[in-house]
Amino acid sequence: MVGYASGNFGKNVLASTMDVFLLFVLTERWGVSAGVAGLVVMIGLVWDGLCDPLLGRLLDRSTDRLGTYRRLLFVGAPFVGIFFAIFFVDPGWRGGAILAWAIAIVLLFRTAYSVCDVAHNALMMRMTKTPGAATTLSGLRYMFSCLGALAVAHFAQAFVDPTNDGGYELLAVSSFAALAYVGTLWLSSASVPVASIPQSEPKHGGSLAWIIGNRPLLMLLALGFAQALTLPFFARSFAYIGKGVIHDAAWTGRALTTLAVSQLVALPAWMAIARRVRQREVLAAALTIIAIGLLVFATGKFGTIAGIALFGIGNAGLQMMIWVLLAGSIDHGEHRTGIRLEGLPVALLLLTLKLGGGISGALLGRGLSIIGWDASAPFGPVEQRNLLTMAWMVPLVGALICLAALASLKFRPSTGRAMVAARNG
Repeated sequence: MVGYASGNFGKNVLASTMDVFLLFVLTERWGVSAGVAGLVVMIGLVWDGLCDPLLGRLLDRSTDRLGTYRRLLFVGAPFVGIFFAIFFVDPGWRGGAILAWAIAIVLLFRTAYSVCDVAHNALMMRMTKTPGAATTLSGLRYMFSCLGALAVAHFAQAFVDPTNDGGYELLAVSSFAALAYVGTLWLSSASVPVASIPQSEPKHGGSLAWIIGNRPLLMLLALGFAQALTLPFFARSFAYIGKGVIHDAAWTGRALTTLAVSQLVALPAWMAIARRVRQREVLAAALTIIAIGLLVFATGKFGTIAGIALFGIGNAGLQMMIWVLLAGSIDHGEHRTGIRLEGLPVALLLLTLKLGGGISGALLGRGLSIIGWDASAPFGPVEQRNLLTMAWMVPLVGALICLAALASLKFRPSTGRAMVAARNG
């Protein structure tokens, strides 16, 4: 489990870097307007998400799913690393040329990342058949994700201030990040048990019926989209807050470090709680803490770091539970139909998360344009207040919407005695 979960370290190093700094690099290094830069973020994530269901369907048709997952990771990981590292090499172009270059490299990176992302997440479903396995494995995965986010936070200044050390630091950091991705994805692939479970292939049209009839999965997809659409506003704003409000490039690194450490510290508690408390109550607690953290952040200068820490504590529980719920919905579908799909439900969840995240990036870019962000001009007090308000208000609305929706949602248990009893009839 630890070997498999280590893949989330490399994945999150790359994903967090692109999530937090892609928009900033486009606007601050390459002079792309905030609105257009937000569209680039959206195009990349939406394309990534649209690739996922096609790949997931193909994986579920494979007679040797486990072998296919491993081969995709072994071959695809180096391409992901190469495209990631290339993106941060400034070709020196500006205007339309740099925009075309950015879109091309982002699409290549996202295509390769989609292949490995679906395969790696589908591997998790091979290891969640025993009681408590989904909670343990999801927690371990997110721990490695937090370690990856911590590494990104440590080297944040290389992206916020790429001229430091003549740009060599940024080149070294992006190259080592790419190598970490390849190494941990290969380790993850090698760590999964070799034994494969024979799978029955669904009949023509059976996959669609399997998805539509799986109510826990549909509820999870709705929740995943809502949180992905709103919560990323918070961390994506850190680089702009550090530059335009705090006037300290190092603040971004401190904020990201606080976020990563708070998540990492909170995870063992969430893992213990998830084994003893109903899933809906765990989700409600996580979303409530997120909302409280955002309100604390909104109080002003002295509440910013405390608010970020509280947000991280709640977000750790939320992100862990998303994958626990996915494992439960796959088990539910297998018990209901006798057919086990893995690639397609994983891909659909990734699609909703990436669609939400992509639209969120476009909205953030549009929001920056509306409040008057200009990379070459100082930010006035009114603009600073508007930026801070946008950073916490949008995710707060999202957390409250998710909390309201939970009142009508019912999730089946994903692991433990209830699921074992269901499998045994």
